[in-house]
Amino acid sequence: MSLILFVAPTLAIDKKAKSIIKQRNLDIDVIYSQDAKVIMDVAPFTETQIIIARGGMAKTLEAQGKHTIVHIGAAFHDVMQAIEELVQKGCRRIAVVMRSNIIHDVRRHFRLGDIYVEVIPCDSREEINATIERLAAEQSVDGIAGCNIAAAYASECGFRHTLIDSSREAISSAIDEAQLILKNKEQQTLRLQQVDAVIQNITEGVVVLSEEGEPVFSNRLSHKVFGENFAAWKDEVLPRLQGTNGEQILEVGKTKILCHRIPLMVNQRTQRQIVIFQEVEHIEKNARTVRSSLYQKGLYAKMHFSDIMTYADTMQRTIQLAERFARTDANVLILGETGTGKEGMAQSIHNASRRADKPFVSVNCASIPPNLMESEFFGYVDGAFTGARKSGKKGLFELAHQGTIFLDEIGELPLDIQGRLLRVLQEHEIRRIGDDRILPLDIRIICATNRDLVKMVQEGTFREDLYYRINVLRLPLPPLRERHGDAIPLLDYYYRAFTDGRSWEKAVTPKARELLKRYDWPGNIRELRNVAEVLSCYDDMLVDESQMQAFLSGALRQEDTDKPDQESIVLPLKTTLPEAEREIIRQLLLHYSPEEVCAQLGISRVTLWRKAKPKE
Repeated sequence: MSLILFVAPTLAIDKKAKSIIKQRNLDIDVIYSQDAKVIMDVAPFTETQIIIARGGMAKTLEAQGKHTIVHIGAAFHDVMQAIEELVQKGCRRIAVVMRSNIIHDVRRHFRLGDIYVEVIPCDSREEINATIERLAAEQSVDGIAGCNIAAAYASECGFRHTLIDSSREAISSAIDEAQLILKNKEQQTLRLQQVDAVIQNITEGVVVLSEEGEPVFSNRLSHKVFGENFAAWKDEVLPRLQGTNGEQILEVGKTKILCHRIPLMVNQRTQRQIVIFQEVEHIEKNARTVRSSLYQKGLYAKMHFSDIMTYADTMQRTIQLAERFARTDANVLILGETGTGKEGMAQSIHNASRRADKPFVSVNCASIPPNLMESEFFGYVDGAFTGARKSGKKGLFELAHQGTIFLDEIGELPLDIQGRLLRVLQEHEIRRIGDDRILPLDIRIICATNRDLVKMVQEGTFREDLYYRINVLRLPLPPLRERHGDAIPLLDYYYRAFTDGRSWEKAVTPKARELLKRYDWPGNIRELRNVAEVLSCYDDMLVDESQMQAFLSGALRQEDTDKPDQESIVLPLKTTLPEAEREIIRQLLLHYSPEEVCAQLGISRVTLWRKAKPKE
């Protein structure tokens, strides 16, 4: 059964329609019917969407409202052919009486030589009959051309008459129109199905509310969350969303949702409201999934501004400035001595920015060999060079796409890599080694250095144009000696972390405590942390002033004559093996960090602390 049905009002039109459909190999059903029984004749065609009909039958079917109706017209050529037939029958005053939906673009009155023609369109059978009766009473015409109804009634009233047929061209035009409508309906149905499939399967709930606030549409998720009862939308959600188009977290029953309202305006009046919501629990779950993925790849930032421990006004002002910088996407240049926490500050800026859930890639420019910098930074494709990974490799900049890349020790970059970095900053795009494709890039760049870049620019070892590109937002970090009141609380924090909560003050003598309080910490936070870790090795003995002075790198530099030879270790003659091991570790810890001692001795940190402790 076809989706298009052609209803022929005459046997002649029926024959023409079947001929055209067969010739064009179309899937269209054709039936012959008359006004009185057309509804009954069409009823069996249950799959029909579009009906092609003429005159009164078209009007009757249109009034039903079940199908799309295409009207079969009569062209001027068809009218002239009927008039010619009447002229041949001796008529000189002719009326064209037919349904208004059949005849188009024909003038109401016109003459053909001595032939007068009046065109009278009608909208119903009753109007057609009344018109013919009037013409009979007036005796103003001697022939009538028209549709089936007009021709039949004209015959009853004694007029010479003829039927206005629809030509093959008119029938073919109606068929073309029906096919175009069907194609458009199918495309519209497909678009609606696509939209519905998206709306039904997205992870947001969607509810469309009428002007009165009643739900007129809701997707699958909204039913899953709230069931069939949408009273909550009108009574609880909608009043709290009025007057704002922003997002709000609301609690409906036991469910917390993040809502966003979109009003649909027609003639400056809200006709519909679309409420889009997500369960807060679902958002948090997705955030955990994203963070987990980034953690597995190592592309995440640990530190937040709240993790930075400080009581000093200078550092608090620095954090406030950094928080302001985090709200923008501009490049940041962090300046500070070694050990002042430049990477921690960069991580905090990233985590407070709009890119917090995107990658954070940290790069120590000094740790990458110059011959590998280009491939590490920008990546490469298969076969780019000998030894290249077969599948190619993403560069560090590409890994940071949509997130933040932190370039520590930026002053160590060679000039050629500085040039390529400048292009990335200017064009926001990269090209892998061996590739001819340009990859667009959306990243924020945070740089850090403990060097004097202005001096390096003057010496020609750092590009001036790159300096101005990275030095948009300047963030100097104060050294620990300028963070008054921070050193001792930080030392206590790290010591407790290494000793499961014990206080450092119980591990040192009063004079050793005073020495720590006066110390200027040239190695900043990094040195302080190392000292706390060394002290934790001696948590069961009291460290005095001389031992403490030996722990502090600043004291060692001040008294070079007292500095022991780091290449040799002196042991008493009568020493047991455990005592010798303990003394060796003790002396090594005076000059190296615990990590470096473990690496030199080839032992784990647990073994180091076990051997360093005095025998019970």
